[in-house]
Amino acid sequence: MQAIVLREYGPPANLKWETVPAPSPGPGEALLRVRAVSVDLFSIEFRSGRALQVPLPRIMGHGPAGEVVELGPGLESSGLEGPGAGALSPGQRVAVCNNITCGVCKYCRLGRETLCEGLMNHRGGMIGAHRDGGYAEYVALPARNLITLPDSISFETACLIPNTIAPVLKACAGRARIRPGENVLIVGAGGGMGLHAVQAARACGGRVLAAIRSDRTREAALEAGASEVFSTSERDMAEEARRFTGGAGVDAVLDIAATRETLAGSLASLAPAGRLVIMGYFPRGGVLETPTWVFTEEVEVTGNRSAGRQDVAEAIALIENGRIDPVIGAVFPLKEAAKAHAAVEAREIVGRTVLTV
Repeated sequence: MQAIVLREYGPPANLKWETVPAPSPGPGEALLRVRAVSVDLFSIEFRSGRALQVPLPRIMGHGPAGEVVELGPGLESSGLEGPGAGALSPGQRVAVCNNITCGVCKYCRLGRETLCEGLMNHRGGMIGAHRDGGYAEYVALPARNLITLPDSISFETACLIPNTIAPVLKACAGRARIRPGENVLIVGAGGGMGLHAVQAARACGGRVLAAIRSDRTREAALEAGASEVFSTSERDMAEEARRFTGGAGVDAVLDIAATRETLAGSLASLAPAGRLVIMGYFPRGGVLETPTWVFTEEVEVTGNRSAGRQDVAEAIALIENGRIDPVIGAVFPLKEAAKAHAAVEAREIVGRTVLTV
């Protein structure tokens, strides 16, 4: 089969189009014919070696979408269980949850599989990082990671669900607990994840103030449903939040940029009892100084790591009923993965970038 292979961490040119052996599904696995896979910030960080490092070579690509080709031993007559369940048979269209989890630890039993003990200790891992992913014509994956996909949702849309739409939906509905009528600040609203966060917050009933870095994404943020948009390079975040809410401050903030500067502004933008959800990736360590009023005003600070099976199933339902409209800025053939990575890294694309296979 043909695949994009990463043999050395570094620039986009290190993504090589190669002929490699096709995988076979093992016990409990299914072979997937990949149709689409997205390029996001994690893909860029992983390829460069900044996010994490695993032994190479590796076929990247988390969250692919495609069709089941073959079932491994023990799956010949079975179906999927849990959210998104359905028949599992050759020809079935599926989306793929990114994280390979154990299903039995206390976090998995509580429905918090993004904190799975196996995942956190890398006994499980992420598809496209700890094991080969979807930058290929075929990929063998655990059947429990597959979620049935309705015919009304394209593969190009489906590959955005596990690593973009489901995480922001989980952040808005679960971690931030956005309720109808609440004011919400999205920091980094112009990025591929941010544009979908605006939509997810609106789907929860929130009134959205969008903070962007570049004016080139202003119209996209407004089209996504933001009530107002401002540039953090021109205006103070906390001042804008107070103006937007008549001096009260916002009820929730999703900080997708998560830099030292944005986190300070995010905290200062909150009303009493406000919730800050940190979604950006940064190395472990101190990046947030907590003022004393976080205690006196009972402000909550939490994180949002990835998405679970239930989040993916709920995102599929919201897309089906039209409450979220995926934003695809560019589509490249898989063979041009290096070109796609370079374009994303250069911030040339508004919305998500998709590779088709």
